[in-house]
Amino acid sequence: MFDQAIESIILLFVAVDPIALIPIFASLTQGLTKQECKKVYIHASLVAFGILAAFWLFGGSVLAVMGISMSSFKIIGGLFLIAIAFQMVLEQRQERRQNTADVALDDESLQSLAIFPIATPLIAGPGAMTAALLIAEQRSSDPLEMIINFTPIIFIIALAALAMWLSANLAKRVSPTIIVVIQKIFGILLGALAIEFVVSGIRESFNLLG
Repeated sequence: MFDQAIESIILLFVAVDPIALIPIFASLTQGLTKQECKKVYIHASLVAFGILAAFWLFGGSVLAVMGISMSSFKIIGGLFLIAIAFQMVLEQRQERRQNTADVALDDESLQSLAIFPIATPLIAGPGAMTAALLIAEQRSSDPLEMIINFTPIIFIIALAALAMWLSANLAKRVSPTIIVVIQKIFGILLGALAIEFVVSGIRESFNLLG
């Protein structure tokens, strides 16, 4: 049970990538007061938490209504996470996220900035939504196990909020090279976990023995 929780934390961590959020949030909030920055990261964290919690709670039911099996979602979700892993290893994801952030500086107000692009897609992006749904697939009816299963979402959102809170100072101290190296390492881990989801989905779809 706790092993699954640790694996879920790693999966969600690399999907959300709070480390890469540090310089982006700092650039987005440049020129804002401390109070304004506080409003942005609190609002963004709450919205992102709500999105991931909704996917954790109702994602499986939505798939059932649409007639999509969890094994099929594992395959497509795993392939999607593999694409994100490639972007992290090849240094494409940071540039794409920064470009999305740059658009918001010109077009969005302070309140909407917290929702887009910070809450989504920078925190609760498609990869994180996929990860939340895959994590929920492992939950059971036992209340304690459900809490443990949901804990990774709380932990990662709290970590993202902490990263945004510290971003103004950390962005100046953390070398871009270090961020790139960390991204590559976690990109490889994400790719390995994603392949496990694809393999598991194929086995379940074709009733293959593990």
